[in-house]
Amino acid sequence: MKILAAIVIPPHLGVSGAVNAGVGLSRALAEFCSVDIALMADSDSVEQVGQARLLRRRAHNPLSFTRTFLPDRVRTLLYRSTIPDLVAKGGYDLVHIHNPIPTLEMRRIAAACVDRGVPYVVSTHGFVEVTSGGQAFAVKPYELLAWRLLVEQPLRFVVANATMMFATSPADVAILQGMHVPEQKIALVTNGVDPFFCEPPSDAEIAAVCKRFSLPTVKNESTPVCFFLGNHTNNKGLSVLVEAFAQTDRPYLLIVGGKQRPAIPYATYTARCRPGQRMIFTDSLSNAEARALFNYADLFVFPSLADTLPLVVLEAMASGLPVLSTTVGGIPFQVDTTCGCLVPPGDPVALRVAFETMTANPALLHKMGEAAIRRVREKFDWRQSANVAFRNYQAMIVAGQR
Repeated sequence: MKILAAIVIPPHLGVSGAVNAGVGLSRALAEFCSVDIALMADSDSVEQVGQARLLRRRAHNPLSFTRTFLPDRVRTLLYRSTIPDLVAKGGYDLVHIHNPIPTLEMRRIAAACVDRGVPYVVSTHGFVEVTSGGQAFAVKPYELLAWRLLVEQPLRFVVANATMMFATSPADVAILQGMHVPEQKIALVTNGVDPFFCEPPSDAEIAAVCKRFSLPTVKNESTPVCFFLGNHTNNKGLSVLVEAFAQTDRPYLLIVGGKQRPAIPYATYTARCRPGQRMIFTDSLSNAEARALFNYADLFVFPSLADTLPLVVLEAMASGLPVLSTTVGGIPFQVDTTCGCLVPPGDPVALRVAFETMTANPALLHKMGEAAIRRVREKFDWRQSANVAFRNYQAMIVAGQR
C-alpha cells in the first residue's frame, strides 16, 4: 500500500502545528505502509523522515507582487504547488490531505484524486478555524465574499468528495455532521505528541534559554512563570493574554513564544507591566528551546479563540506543565480538570481569575503537571492514531476494489 500525505500550507507557515501533525502521523504510519509526505515549500527537495519520504514541492503565488498592499490572509489563499501533479502521475493507492489552507490548493489535490479515481481522506486539523465564517482570521465584512469563494466553496467540494474524514476530536465530529458528512464516513484519529517533548531537557539547554532571554537561573518561588507559545495571529488570543495579565496585581514572569509580527505593539504590551511583573517576547524558538521553556515554566497559558486540536498543548502537557486554556474546538478533549483549567474564549477577566487561582497553590500545579503527563501518554500517541488510520486505509482501498 502506497500513501501520499499531502500537507496543504503556504511555505512561509511551514513551521506550524499543521505541518507537525501531518508529519507526525505520516511518520508513524510509515511503519505499516509506504508513505510519501508532500509539503508545499520554497523549492523542490527530497529527504528521509524516519521510514517516510518527505517531498518538498515548490509553491508559488500568482499575486506575490501584491505583498505591499494586499493583506497576507488574502494572498496566502492563492498559493499553488505541483502536489496535484504527483496524484495525476499515479502510483498512489490513497491520498491523505492535511490542513485546509490554501483551500484552493486543497481542492486541486482533491480534484486530481477524483479525476484519477484515487480515494482520499481528509484530517480535520484547522477545520474549527476555516468553518468559523472568517471570524477566526478576523476577516473584514468587505472580505467575506472572497472568503466564501476562496475557502468555503472549495472546502465543500473537498468534503463532499472525500472517501472518509478523520476527525481529530469529538468537536470535529459535530462540525462534519453539520456539513452533512454521513456518520459512517467519519473516524476519530486524534493527534499525538512528538516523543522529543516527553524527554526532559539537559541542564545546558535550560541554562542556554536562561542566558538568551535573561531569565533567573534560580526562580523566585513567589513569582510564577507562565509560558505561551503559538502564532501571533488573531485566533491564538495574544491580545486577550496581554489584557488578562495587565489586570492582575500579582507578580509574574510571562514568556511569550512565537514569531513576532511587525504590526503588533510589543513595546506597548511590556510597558503595562507593574513592579514585580515581567513580560518577554522571545520571537521564533527551536524545538529544544521550546522544550526547555516548557520545563522552566510553572503554567502553560493558551487563550486560543479558535483551534482544532493544538499540538502545542500536548507538548506542554508532555513536559509536565498544567494548562490554562479555553473551551474552544478540541481543547476540552485534551485538557480535563485533573491537569488544567479552561475558561470561555475572549474573556480576559476569566483568564486572570484562573491564573490567580491556579498559581496560588504551587502544590496543586505540580499535581496537575503529573496528571498532564499521564493523560498524554494514555490518550495522545502517534502510533495508536496510526493504527486507527491504517485500518481505515485498508477498509477504504478494499471498498474501492469492489
